[in-house]
Amino acid sequence: MVNRRLLRVKAFQQLYAYNTQERAQYQLAFDELAHIFQPDLSLMISKEEQAPRLEGLKKLAEIQLREFFQEVPSEESIPPESLAAAKSVYKTYLNHSKKIAEKLKKDMVKEVESIYNQYLKILFYIQHLSDIAVWDENRRLLENPIKTSQLSKNKVLAIMPKWRALQQAFEEHHIGWSEDEENRIKKLFLEVMLLDQTFVDYLPQAGKSFEDDIEMIRYILKTFILKHSSMTEYFEEKDLNWHLNKDVIKSLSTKTFKVDALEDLSLQALALQWDDDKLFFEELFESTIQLDKDLVHWIGDQTKNWESDRLAITDFILLKMALTEMIKFPSIPVKVSINEYIELAKNYSTPKSGQFINGILDVVSLRLINEKIITKSGRGLIDIASK
Repeated sequence: MVNRRLLRVKAFQQLYAYNTQERAQYQLAFDELAHIFQPDLSLMISKEEQAPRLEGLKKLAEIQLREFFQEVPSEESIPPESLAAAKSVYKTYLNHSKKIAEKLKKDMVKEVESIYNQYLKILFYIQHLSDIAVWDENRRLLENPIKTSQLSKNKVLAIMPKWRALQQAFEEHHIGWSEDEENRIKKLFLEVMLLDQTFVDYLPQAGKSFEDDIEMIRYILKTFILKHSSMTEYFEEKDLNWHLNKDVIKSLSTKTFKVDALEDLSLQALALQWDDDKLFFEELFESTIQLDKDLVHWIGDQTKNWESDRLAITDFILLKMALTEMIKFPSIPVKVSINEYIELAKNYSTPKSGQFINGILDVVSLRLINEKIITKSGRGLIDIASK
């Protein structure tokens, strides 16, 4: 099932993407000022004569724009042309940044929910193995001692087309397969499964024992569908985040067939409480962006002696996320948040990031607790304050 550690990783990925795109919008704002104050070639005045005044207006507009970005009130008046230009490009920056954040949040949730579709796709492949087995036997022109059609007698495969909840899920999520996918499963069956002695030895026994039938489905799932290189390479090609998603998909698929009787078959849930997890996921992403100015200030106070190029952007984002989580989710203990982001830093940042993240969060979180910015309730939730 999807857990919150995976959701933190997904949010981190999207916040990294947001940071990259937002920085690009920041630079575009200044580029647009340069464009606004280009000489007007339609005038009777040469561009050389226009240049000094336009350059002055542009520099004043750039100063004003930086003040907008820093949210610093302007102490001096500037020419209307400079002020209007700075306001215009800043408004465009805000609109574009907002749209970028909205799209990334939407894509983030969609990407997690697509894990369930991948799980259903695995079940779809399994269900249609019996059809492929019958197809294989029917297409042969010569007698063959391997009766692949016997696979269709497998009690689990026989019940799957009649499993109403499964078929409804296939329909609701538009689960099917392309010609390429069907050919890939056929190739897996012909070139891999039929060369596997365990599978071949099972065929004459198909349908005689539920225990043997369910064990063979588990074997097919583990050995061929989820493990064989032809399938894993395909999954990696179709899903750029397969390395993150595969454990959840494997877990959901395996648990589906971890039953003692046919009537125990049931679809697994994406998460135990997906609605709550989704709210956590979305708020963590949104609030990290909304609190950016304060987060930068708090982290900056603790990293004044660090040169900017020594602060990995990944560390900076993880620090922001951790503090946001501490502030916005009072039911999550501070220590839990710190430990989670230390682990993320170890996996997604520099070799020394875990120790760095730990040190900064210990100090900043204690400060914010003392200032009542981080408030926790319940036993064990504010034990960091006793350090």
